[in-house]
Amino acid sequence: MEITRNNIIILIILFSSLFSNEEFNYKIKYFGIHVADCSISSSDTLFNNNAKIKKVIFDVKTKSFFDFFFPINNKYSIYLNRENRILSFTKNTDQPKVENFLKTEIINDKVFYSDSNFEILPNYYNIFSVLYILMSGKILPEYFIMEREGLVYNSSINLDEKKMMYTLDLKKIESDDYSIIPHTDIFTWAVFMENAQRKIFINSKTKIIEKCVFSKGLIAISAHLNP
Repeated sequence: MEITRNNIIILIILFSSLFSNEEFNYKIKYFGIHVADCSISSSDTLFNNNAKIKKVIFDVKTKSFFDFFFPINNKYSIYLNRENRILSFTKNTDQPKVENFLKTEIINDKVFYSDSNFEILPNYYNIFSVLYILMSGKILPEYFIMEREGLVYNSSINLDEKKMMYTLDLKKIESDDYSIIPHTDIFTWAVFMENAQRKIFINSKTKIIEKCVFSKGLIAISAHLNP
């Protein structure tokens, strides 16, 4: 077949449709003050010779003014298959007095944190896969297991259709108290505060997450979609 300019354009369009990209930007507020920005990008990618994989990256950075007080530079990436199984997770976070680096590896088709024997089972979710599933308009089971750096939680999510608000409840399974790291980053800490309220608001038309609020008493961290 002769390679023409039109053929090249068609191939580019087909390739772009297979490996599409999406990005959403959020304002992170603490006590109602805009302190950081978060970008969430997703794309189709190759992983272990499988092209039906979704790569999702969460990138959080403090605004320049707040770098003087509490600089944050956190990045989380996750690979999910079509059944939303976690195939890979990497966390690289930097904030005052806390630096975390975590990554996973596949051994005999099982996913483990590197240098540990903790397996991320096929039916486990984490907060990043949960947020992505909700953002993509897919349905989560009402009850599921959420994993956080080696800790495991019984989890449930309920939708208030009038408010278009999900409520996420977490209860740690004490028998599996196996934290990979001693101290976590501020975002993960806020999500998993004991007895916290976790509310996720969805746009009724687009199904995109408009706002997340994680709060306990006077502590409140929220993310607002930046239009």
